[in-house]
Amino acid sequence: MLTRNLAIALIATVISFSTLYIPQPMLPLLAENFAVSPGEAGLLMTLAMLPLAVAPVVYGYFLQAIPARLMLIVALGLLSMNQVCFYLVDEFWQMLLLRFLQGLLLPAIFTALMTYCAGAVPTTMVRRALGFYIGATILGGFSGRLVGGFFASSFDWHTAFVVMGLMQLLPLILLLKADADADINFARLDRKSIFRVLGARNYRFMFIALASVFFVFSGILNIIPFHLRDIEPGATPMVISMLYLGYLIGAPVSFFSDTISRRLRDERGGLMLGLGIHAFGLVMLLFVAFHGLVLMMFLLAAGFFLMHALLSGLANHLAREHRGVVNGLYVSVYYFSGALGSWLPGYLYEALAWRGMILLFVLILGICAWSISRFEQPARADPRA
Repeated sequence: MLTRNLAIALIATVISFSTLYIPQPMLPLLAENFAVSPGEAGLLMTLAMLPLAVAPVVYGYFLQAIPARLMLIVALGLLSMNQVCFYLVDEFWQMLLLRFLQGLLLPAIFTALMTYCAGAVPTTMVRRALGFYIGATILGGFSGRLVGGFFASSFDWHTAFVVMGLMQLLPLILLLKADADADINFARLDRKSIFRVLGARNYRFMFIALASVFFVFSGILNIIPFHLRDIEPGATPMVISMLYLGYLIGAPVSFFSDTISRRLRDERGGLMLGLGIHAFGLVMLLFVAFHGLVLMMFLLAAGFFLMHALLSGLANHLAREHRGVVNGLYVSVYYFSGALGSWLPGYLYEALAWRGMILLFVLILGICAWSISRFEQPARADPRA
């Protein structure tokens, strides 16, 4: 099952997703270093995510018919050089510019990696290969935070980015020895296809549910380092990175999400269970200190990834004629809400403090619950088919 091409693609996936999340445990340190607010520091995440949100609309027009291997070699090389350039940064606007340039490269890399994973195995094994890909993205998300926290604590924050840049050379070297592959399959969205999909009731409520829960989850991931520094002023980036251990639970939860929903008779029951777990973890953040924060992050991540896996599966189950458009919209909504959640909660935290921000997030999860309740549960496909 784990062919050479697939193994190379998974290694590249882990390291590429590490790049996206490496600044997160360093945000309080960077905010102090550059004398910026939590909201401004959050732009380091927002600017890297925004291109991912518009990618299905814009990138599809010039990424079609480009071999994934060629795209990866070029983009990973540029990404490596970009990371090393952080060593020269001495002003905050320079960091923002470099992160935005990273964001322009990441949609091409992620799409090429998905294509590579799907093309590296026989057709009958594609779903399992993409399951490995999702697991690699989750491992990469944690690894980036761990690398950022460790090197920023042991050396300085410049070193963390440079080390990540050098790590990009590993998949780059491996790809030079990989086999040729298929062209990138990037769904292109236009206004007619978007409105056609959004005209369906289930898609509208599905995207509202996705946007609201990921806004909250992204907000917590970005603001919890600042909260920890408020209650533990001596917390280093390495200590902060331990808050993200719970992120790893996303891999097994995603894998067993369909089994969980079947036990609850339908996706709606599974979504409500995930939302309940996520909401419980969110409320408990009001009453715990460091070790409790770590434990609650397990609940927040478990609830979110259960919902994410079920929503993405439901989107593909409902899609008949416009699967590429539906998946493109799903990706856009996902990353746009993540980008907004990485930026706006910084200002909410300054204005409302931790307790006020959490209570506002609970209200937003109420919108998520309402939208799930409005789903018209579709018939399940026969698993024997």
